[in-house]
Amino acid sequence: MRALALGAARPAAALLARGRRRRRGRSDWTAVVRANWRADVEFARARVRANDLEATTSNGTALRKLTLDVGREDAKAFARAGQFVQARTSSETAAAFIAIASAPGEFDDGFELLIKAQVGSAANAIADVDAGGELEVTVAMGKGFDVSSVSGKKKAVLIATGSGISPIRSLLRSGALDGAESTLYYGTSNEKATAFLKESESWPCEIVRVYSEDSGKYVQDVLREDVASGKIDASETFAALCGQKEMTMAAIEILTGAGVPREACLMNF
Repeated sequence: MRALALGAARPAAALLARGRRRRRGRSDWTAVVRANWRADVEFARARVRANDLEATTSNGTALRKLTLDVGREDAKAFARAGQFVQARTSSETAAAFIAIASAPGEFDDGFELLIKAQVGSAANAIADVDAGGELEVTVAMGKGFDVSSVSGKKKAVLIATGSGISPIRSLLRSGALDGAESTLYYGTSNEKATAFLKESESWPCEIVRVYSEDSGKYVQDVLREDVASGKIDASETFAALCGQKEMTMAAIEILTGAGVPREACLMNF
């Protein structure tokens, strides 16, 4: 069975301390379903170890960080920053696709998710599950951010809006960007709507915070200005992006127009 005791978190990037934990067996309870992307996926129970409020948007939508215990065996499937899981409250409810917010290997037995509790969405019910409750979750899926494909480039432009910060946080905490000069363009409506606000002060990157309600600008507007001013050296730069489709498409157009190769603009989905 998936273990119900979460391993200790290892510190960001370096992941300095690995706590030794009891290994438990895997559950014989599983459910195989047909996913939206036409692939069979297996759900198994996961225990919610913590459910913390991270931010609240202007319209009152909460962003909550859930710490899940999925067991050592399934935690190993999370191998690259940017991967995601499908999660649901039961077999009778729709599943949500949610990017993992912690780094691979940061927890021995699980990982963290940032959930936008938007009314009417599948994620809303997930965000309502208190510590001690259970969800049904798949193992980590997807290609994630394959930074090995851009290993020759030394400058990283990271772009995220809203809950799209999850896989970017994972990337920053993973150590995969060690040695790169990283700049994060992080767009939210205002400070209160910004997840990981305090924690991000220690992330290994320069952060350009874009609060649309205060500035009247969006991430892509500020990126465009920085490209025009020569702040971004296209020959040395790769990008990792996650957020609203309109934003990511605009940002990629700006970067490729400046000379960054399209294949150097990484998406996690």
